Parts: sequence; C-alpha cells; structure tokens
Amino acid sequence: MARQLTLFLFLLLQGVAGVLTAPAADARLEHRPWVEVSTAHFNFYSCGPIGSVYKLAARLEQFSSAYAQLAGASAVAAPPIVVLVLPDRQTLEPFLPLYQGQPATIAAFFHHGLGENMIVLALPEPGYRLNLDVIFHEYAHFLFRRNDGVWPLWLKEGMAEMYSTFEISGRYAQIGAPIPHHLRLLSEQPLLPLTELFSAKEDSPAYNEQQRQGMFYAESWLLTHFLMAGDVPGYVKRFGQFSALLHQGQLPTDAFTNALQSSLPAMAAQLHRYLLRGQFRPIELVVSTNLAALIPSKVRSVAPAEVCFRLGNELLLIGRLEDAEPYFVSARKLAPASPLPEEGLGLLAARRGQTDAALQNLQSAIARGSGNFLIYYTYAREKYHAQADAEGRQTRLDDPPAGEIRQALQQSLALMPDFAPAHELLGFFEMVQGDDLAAAGQQLQCAIQLAPDNQSYLIALAQWDIRQQNPEAARQILQPLLRPSAAEELRAVAQKLLAEINRR
Repeated sequence: MARQLTLFLFLLLQGVAGVLTAPAADARLEHRPWVEVSTAHFNFYSCGPIGSVYKLAARLEQFSSAYAQLAGASAVAAPPIVVLVLPDRQTLEPFLPLYQGQPATIAAFFHHGLGENMIVLALPEPGYRLNLDVIFHEYAHFLFRRNDGVWPLWLKEGMAEMYSTFEISGRYAQIGAPIPHHLRLLSEQPLLPLTELFSAKEDSPAYNEQQRQGMFYAESWLLTHFLMAGDVPGYVKRFGQFSALLHQGQLPTDAFTNALQSSLPAMAAQLHRYLLRGQFRPIELVVSTNLAALIPSKVRSVAPAEVCFRLGNELLLIGRLEDAEPYFVSARKLAPASPLPEEGLGLLAARRGQTDAALQNLQSAIARGSGNFLIYYTYAREKYHAQADAEGRQTRLDDPPAGEIRQALQQSLALMPDFAPAHELLGFFEMVQGDDLAAAGQQLQCAIQLAPDNQSYLIALAQWDIRQQNPEAARQILQPLLRPSAAEELRAVAQKLLAEINRR
C-alpha cells in the first residue's frame, strides 16, 4: 500500500509537470511556474524541471535516512529544511551570499540558522550530472551538530569531506571515496605539521570555507580517512575514543594522543606512509532499509506571492536585507490579504532591530491565519524582549502580555514540536514567571536535546537549577562552558553564575 501511494505521488508529480507551461525567457522569476515538493525532512521550491527536483529530493532523503539509521532518528530531528532549487547558475547569482561585496563563486550552499535551515543551489546544464558534494558536506556539518562544541576544526571538515562522497546502492551506503582534487594537492605539496593542522581556527589563513580546495581541507580529509578506514587496525578501533575524551573535557591534542595511544610525530610518519601507499578504500555502510526505494512526497503549485516570500526570505537569511525587502513588498501587492507579506516584513523588521514594526507586521500575519511556526516564535520573542528593563533583564509579567507570550510559544510548538528555540524561550519564560518550575525545566531540557550544539541553552538550565536550590547540578551543567572550546561570552556568563553559586 505504501509503495502504491509513493508511486501515485510520483505520477502526480509528473502530472503537475505536464500541466505547467514553459515560461518565457524574459518572464520575471516569481511569475514562472513554481512547485513545492515536500518530503519527510525537506521542502523543495523550484521552477526548474520537475524530474530533476525529484531526483534531488531522493538523493537528500537517502542521505538523511542513512545517517538516521547510523546515528539515530534524533540526529536528523529538526524543522524541515527548505531547499531552493533554481534552474541555472545565472538565476542563482542574485541569491548568493556576498563575499567582499560580490556574489560568492559557489554553485550551492547550506545556511544553518537559528530558526530555519536552507539549502540553495542551481541545477546543472542539460547533459551534466548534478554534483551534490558541496551540499552533502554542508548538510553533514548540520548532522554533526551534537559534536560541534568539542570537535576541533580539522575533524569537523575531515568528517564532512568523508560524507561529501555519499553514494547508495540498495541497502548499502558508501562514504569516504577518494577525492581527486585533494589527492592532487597532496601529491604536489608537503603535509602540514600536525601541530599546525590541529591549531587551525575559523580565522586561520589555512581555513577557507569558500573554496575547500586548500591544504587544510586535503590533509583533514586524509587524516580522517586514515583514522576511519586506514590500514592500522588499532587506530581505527581506538578512533571512537577521541570524541569521548573531548566530551570529557580533554584538550584536543591530549585527547588525540591519549585515544590513539600515539605521539604526534609517530602519527605524522604513519600518515605520510598512508599517503604514499595510495590506497584509499571507501567505507561501506549497511542499513536496514532499501535506500533506493521511491521517496514519499507531496506536491503543489506555488502562487507568485508565495514565490516572492520564499525568494525574499532566502535573501533575508543570508543577510541581504535591502535585496529582500522588495520581494516582500511585491508579495503584498500580489496578495494583500495573505499572511505571507506580513510574515516577511515582520521577520525583516525583527532582523533590523525594529521591534515595534516587527510586532505590528507579525500580529497582522497571525490575524490573517499564519501557519508558520517561526512567526509565532518571533512574535513571542520580540514581545518578551520589549518587556525587559533598561539592562535587558526579565521579571515576572502580568496578563495580558504574559498570556500572549505563552500562547504564541505554545502555538509555535504545536506547529513544529522539534523547534528548539521555542522550547528554550518557553522554558526561560516559565522559569521567570515561577508558576510551574517543573514544566520550565522540561522545556529547557527538551531544547538542549534537540539542539545540543547551542551551548547558550545550558545557561538557562543552570539558572533553573539555581532556582530549584540545586547548586551542584548547576555547577555540573556549567562545566562544558568553562572549556577553552566554549565561546568567550558564554564562558564569562558561566563564571559569573559559578561565582554567584559560591557566594550563596
């Protein structure tokens, strides 16, 4: 029955493609025929060939399914990722992030935001294969978010490169295939000293997220491949201990040498030998379901006003605010009664720090029947922040603002139960209100479970434990924020809270 439904949806998808007429070459982008294709973890929006969109949907769902079977369903739990699929490179260019004032020279990118995650890419020219290595690389970063606070940069990039070569065949998935441009560079230049590789940060000259072509990426891939699939069984067996020791608070170099039971010079010699050997076997992963099966999906056509909202929202997410605004204004002209233009203008005003305008637009969107979880969350957040004192501190609120904030957050979670920011804000709000501290703690713990990479949530949970007269639990929660890998501002807040606990 499920397979028949899947086949029906696929045929329906093909039927929509037949109904849509080819747009004129000079047609404005929002007036071309657009469709939304929804799958379990993604919502695709495109005016490109529907067959190409469906193939893309299948590849991304296969990747997500394989990772979920390896790491657990919670690893991929998140609001559906929006995928904006533009028909060609020329159409993509106005929607690229700016790099030194110019559109970045990339064919695809993944944006990881607080409230919404988005993939943006252009379809290849006819006759060319859709290369998803960049998307798989960036999506892997999102899936590894539970380790984001402790993994060193070389491991983050090395693991993402391993997964960038993802391929499937029935119940088998494969990662870690040789990457030709890395091997070419590794054959032309000497390896970086491991001390230099291990000390690289996001602002280091060796690290360039735009290109992924430099020696840092090549050697990070090589070392990760050696430790995951290399020819020294002891290293492969002990590699898993590296993450465990990092989570226990050991510094990266100490955790590395302790886990692998090897000095850095000995490891460097083995890595050089592995490179010269020149045999890089992919890793074959066995999964419990057939990844090549048809992907269940839903499809619908998208009206021009919604297309304007989607395009404006994409520009808003990547920080091109001035370019986003005209799309929201056009959406208002096309559909003045729709909640979408007010949603876009409200999110834009909130991003600009214009609280009064944001609340007005967001309230208008809600009154018009918005079904967007992010709108209710943003409305509650802006309204709550507006109630803070001059130093930004929150105190207990009376109705009506308290009831409006609580109701908006509850509605956001009713629409999207896996939305961690709404859980965190509702937990913090209820903690300050003090009426139901048990419920507040449950919300804060849920937020941390859904977004373990967001270490700021630990601050609120520690404050909750302090309110519960449980200082030892608060101390334990704050420990990860005292590590060198924690953000400096979070470390300062954690130290301040610990000092408060000690004074008490």
